[in-house]
This record gives sequence, structure tokens and C-alpha cells, in this order.
Amino acid sequence: MLLYTDFIRHFGLSLFDETFQTFLTNFSDLTEYNILESDYITCEKDGVDLGFTNNEAVYDDDENVVFEKGNPVFSHFNLYPNSATLIDNFPFNATFADDRTEITRKAGNPTQTKEGYADFLNKSFLVDNYKVGDTVITFDYDAEKKTINFIQVRDNNLREDLKL
Repeated sequence: MLLYTDFIRHFGLSLFDETFQTFLTNFSDLTEYNILESDYITCEKDGVDLGFTNNEAVYDDDENVVFEKGNPVFSHFNLYPNSATLIDNFPFNATFADDRTEITRKAGNPTQTKEGYADFLNKSFLVDNYKVGDTVITFDYDAEKKTINFIQVRDNNLREDLKL
């Protein structure tokens, strides 16, 4: 079993780093990294998305061409309900059975809350962000039921587009 802090210890490492490659052996059935499709490597069975920032890549996603592969750096990850079979300890001792009220009781008031309607998703959204040092922990909730859809953990210094 892994702790969520085991993931955080690998923030900033290149996908190609030997230490990170060893870390990847904890997961089964990982997808390949392909910047044209996503900035994630996904393991559906284990309920984990491993996210990368790749500022050095040069590509044209309209033409589906990569000119420079760049250096994907591990910067964030998503945990889904089925990750409980792999992860022994979630942030703030949360569980996927917890609702928003329980998360707030465990974690305190969020640093930032975003709520609204996303036209491109055709649904309402609700997310609470907690900044803990250089790490941001985000709980993405079902906007109506206030139950957890997924938990994202990211290095606040590696994701400029999401910096708190």
C-alpha cells in the first residue's frame, strides 16, 4: 500500500528518471505518456492519474505532430474511489465515503472554493482547494450530492496555470 505522500516525494522528477520509473512499478496497466492526447498517465484499475508538466515540448495538436518531446515532469495526480485498494492514507485522513461537510470538519475551511456551471461539461461543479505548504489538495465534488468525485494533489510551483 502507498501513502499519498509517497506520490508527493516524486514531484519534480522527470518521467524518464530512474527513481520515477521505479515508482511506476507500483501501478498496473498504465497508459503511455502522449502529450498529444493528455498530460496524464492513467491507471484505471488502480484509480490513479499521474499528471505531468512539459513546458519544453513543442507540438501541434491540430496536426497531431510532436516536434520536440520535451521533458515531462511529475507535477500532479488524481485519486479516484477505486484508488483505496492502492492508497492507505488520503489527505486529511479523508475517505471517499466522506461528504463535503466531513471534509471541512477534517481539513478546516478551504483556501479557495470554486463553484459554478461549466458549459463545456454541461454540468455544475464544486471544488475546494487547500494549500498546504507548496502543495495544493483539491476535492472535486458532485455539486448536488456534495460527495467526492476525485482528489487532486499538485505541486503549486510546477503548475503555473493552477497556482494558488
